[in-house]
Amino acid sequence: MARTRRIDLPASLYHVLSRTNTGDIAFRDECDRNKFLHYLAKYIEVFSFRVHAFCLMENHFHLLMESGDNPGLSELMRRLLTAYTIYFNRRHRRHGHLFQGRFKSLLVDKTSQMLALSRYIHLNPLAAGQTKAPEKFAGSSLRYYLEGGEPPYLHTAETLLWFGGEREKYAEFIREGLTQETKPAILQRRYVGDKEFVRRTEKRLAYLEQAGSRAALAEARRANSLLEEGERQARQWLKRVSGYFGVEPEVVRRGRRLRERHGKARTVLVYLLSEKTAWTSARIAGYIINQSMKLITPASRFPSSAKYTLYPVNPVNPVENILFFLRLNVSFDTCFKSIL
Repeated sequence: MARTRRIDLPASLYHVLSRTNTGDIAFRDECDRNKFLHYLAKYIEVFSFRVHAFCLMENHFHLLMESGDNPGLSELMRRLLTAYTIYFNRRHRRHGHLFQGRFKSLLVDKTSQMLALSRYIHLNPLAAGQTKAPEKFAGSSLRYYLEGGEPPYLHTAETLLWFGGEREKYAEFIREGLTQETKPAILQRRYVGDKEFVRRTEKRLAYLEQAGSRAALAEARRANSLLEEGERQARQWLKRVSGYFGVEPEVVRRGRRLRERHGKARTVLVYLLSEKTAWTSARIAGYIINQSMKLITPASRFPSSAKYTLYPVNPVNPVENILFFLRLNVSFDTCFKSIL
C-alpha cells in the first residue's frame, strides 16, 4: 500500500511526533535534551519555522510547529533527526537508526485546535506516567509558559495572547485539562480539525495540483522566489570560500577529482550549503557539479585529525573559523557548534 503523501504547505500549523525504534530511550539526560533543542533551534532558523510547544519524552517527542512563507517540513525534520541521531549514537556508543523511519505530521486547524494541541502536548508526560507535576517536567516547554524566560526558538506570545498575555490564565487552562480528555480528534490520520477544515484544505491542495490555477501559479512564483534566494546565498558562500582558498569559483563548482586547495574549498562549501541554506541534498548536488549526493548530509564530516596549517586565522570570518577549529583537532560537532 502506497504511503499517504505528506502535507507540506506554507503558513501552516503542524503537530509533529516521532517514536524510537523498539522503544529505545532517546533522551537519557539533560545533555541529550539540550542537544536536540540546539539542533531544533538551528534548523527552524534555516527554514523560517516557529515552535509553539515541545515535549521530549523518553521514547518519543512532540512538536507544535508553524511553517513560514515557504514550506520545508520534510527537509527540516530530516536534518534534525539525522543530526541528533549522529550525536546520540556517538555519545552513547550505539549504531543504527534511533527513530522510526517516518515521522508523523498532522496538519492543525490553527483557529480551533492550537490551544487544545498546546495543552495536550504539555500534559503528555502526566498522561504517560513520567511525572506527577507536568510543570516541572524537564523536557517540556510548559515551564516557560508558566514562568517566562523563553529561549529564542520558542514562540509563546501567540498562544498566551488568547489569555490576554496572562500566564496564570494559561496555567488555569492547563489545570482544567487534568480532569478532561485532552487529546484532539484526528481525521483521516492527517488532520486535526473538523470536517470543514479538511474540506477547505483538500480543496486548496487540489488547486495547487491543477495546472494554470491561481493557486498553482502563486505556488510557482513562491518556488521561483525561494530558488532565487537560494542561488543568491550559494553565490555568496562560493565567493567567500573560493576567495579564502585563492581558487577559481567555477573550478570549485564544476571541477573533477579536485585536490589540495580546490578539494578543501569544495568540502567546506558543501557543508556550508547543507547547513546554512534550505536546499535539499539533490539541489546542492545539482549546484556543485560532480558532487555525490551521498556526501551531502549532516553526517558528512571532516576527519577529526584534519590539519589546515597553511592559512591565517581571522576569527571574524566563518570560513577561517572552521579552519581554525580544525587545526585544534577537536571534533567536527565542536568545530561547528558555535560557528553555524
